[in-house]
Amino acid sequence: MAMSTIEKLYQSYKVSIFRYLYRMGGDYHLADELTQETFCRALVSLKNFRGESALSTWLFRVAYYVYTGYLRGRPGERNLPLNHDIPDENRAGDPARHLEEAENRRLVRLALEQLPVDYRTVIILREQERLSFEEIGDILGKSPATARVTLFRARQKFHQLYKQLEGDDHD
Repeated sequence: MAMSTIEKLYQSYKVSIFRYLYRMGGDYHLADELTQETFCRALVSLKNFRGESALSTWLFRVAYYVYTGYLRGRPGERNLPLNHDIPDENRAGDPARHLEEAENRRLVRLALEQLPVDYRTVIILREQERLSFEEIGDILGKSPATARVTLFRARQKFHQLYKQLEGDDHD
């Protein structure tokens, strides 16, 4: 039996979409639920896809709207707390270095959590998903130049928050 178009899309992109949503919200079950919602919405609106961007870019845009819609349904919650810990595959070695790296990951997570959704999105899509500025602009409904400027500002804000958190920990 041949796979349908949506099944092929799901098999091809479910991991990337899940990873994006997981990094945005930090909750495995929420990311799983929002991934399913993303593909349900994609199925409904696939007939409206005009091919002006890559299918992967379009799916990330759908995921972005699903995530921001989820947040809008929770007044007062600008962002969700990032509860996840990035797994460390290389646990052997120097315990002091491992503790330092774990603390660094915690500060990165806390700084990302405090960023506005658009800033967190551009950082995740560029740094972790390796998308181009054209793709990020398509996802956010902005020009590539605006996506580039948004990433620059997001990085500045991230570094400011990181340094502040790092200073708070040493007080």
